[in-house]
Amino acid sequence: MMMNMAVVNPLEAPSVVTRDRIVCFVNDEDSAAALRKGLDGAHLSLRRGTIRNAVRMLETDTDLFALVADISGYDDPFAELERLASVCPPDVRVALVGESREIGFYRELMDIGVTEYLPRPLTRDMVLDLLRPKLLGGEAPAQPDRGGHVISICGAQGGAGATSIAINLALQLAETTKAKVALLDLHLQNGETAVMLGVRPGPGLRIALENPMRADTLFLERSAIEINDRVSLISADEELDAQLNITEAGVRHVLGLLRQRFNYIVVDVPVPFPPSIYPVISLARHVLVLLEAEVTGLRNAHALRTAVTNIAGKDRVFTLLNRANRAGGLPKATIVKALGAEPDMVIPDLGKGMTQAVNLGIPALKHVSALRRHLKPIVREITGVAGERKGRLRRLLGL
Repeated sequence: MMMNMAVVNPLEAPSVVTRDRIVCFVNDEDSAAALRKGLDGAHLSLRRGTIRNAVRMLETDTDLFALVADISGYDDPFAELERLASVCPPDVRVALVGESREIGFYRELMDIGVTEYLPRPLTRDMVLDLLRPKLLGGEAPAQPDRGGHVISICGAQGGAGATSIAINLALQLAETTKAKVALLDLHLQNGETAVMLGVRPGPGLRIALENPMRADTLFLERSAIEINDRVSLISADEELDAQLNITEAGVRHVLGLLRQRFNYIVVDVPVPFPPSIYPVISLARHVLVLLEAEVTGLRNAHALRTAVTNIAGKDRVFTLLNRANRAGGLPKATIVKALGAEPDMVIPDLGKGMTQAVNLGIPALKHVSALRRHLKPIVREITGVAGERKGRLRRLLGL
């Protein structure tokens, strides 16, 4: 059974096709957010629904360039695809989202003319790497060179909780993927990561950042503090009057060493960041700009997003609203208006347990059970791993 869905090479697309609308029918907000980020800049229409809603739309509206439809939950997706084929114009590219991860299922879809198939959970990286080139043409965006995945966290205001989120995100990444995770705190003076974890750092990080020729893998291993068997902290505690001379070469070298040894590197980035630590932004696959619902946070978040975009491109930056429902905070409508969009990620106010965890020098994950639930979608976006799956192949390939 062949469907009447032509896969059009973007370099050979007929000049008569002038419409550029991409319509997406998905049934969950995570998939919608991934498509919104991954297809940013396209003429995109996101709608709630599945392939059946797409069929109903195409009965009256065929003025589109591409269609993305969810086939999750259907016992016989090929029957649904036959209905779609009966109303879908041959020059419309069709991509599907579903639950199956079987290679045989994927090949069957490719054989009948589907442009691309993505298994859930959808992430921004999946859409960027696999779907965007098929729908919009061109090459997949260049990824950082082979090595561990860098996640940079930047607080738009003091006290917004960036360090706490960095710590607990690193721990949950390791717990979910069973991978090795480095937590790098670049606040060399007055850094809070070691304090929150109840440990004391040594001088190794500063030496490595100032003089990369003195830093090798063994040197960095001696500087790392094991938080547990999968998470290591690399931080410093320099005097406030110390004259630091952090170099870009030092930052690149330290990141390079960490990316050889760890699958994920979560970086707590000082703001404003000097040019010497730009590599932490440019090498990151995810940059989380974290703010609270306050006027200063909104103002600074806008400037910070612009700075990150100028360094690394807009497809890397995510806005994380922390303590979203805190008493006295700005209403959500004001936040959305100021940001120009919904925050990509939201964590509510989780109460005094977060502060108690800091005072006890223990990770909040051990003290506040709700935190794990709210970090889960962030971990899923970063890793593409749902639940407790190990993601072994990603680690073997250094992705």
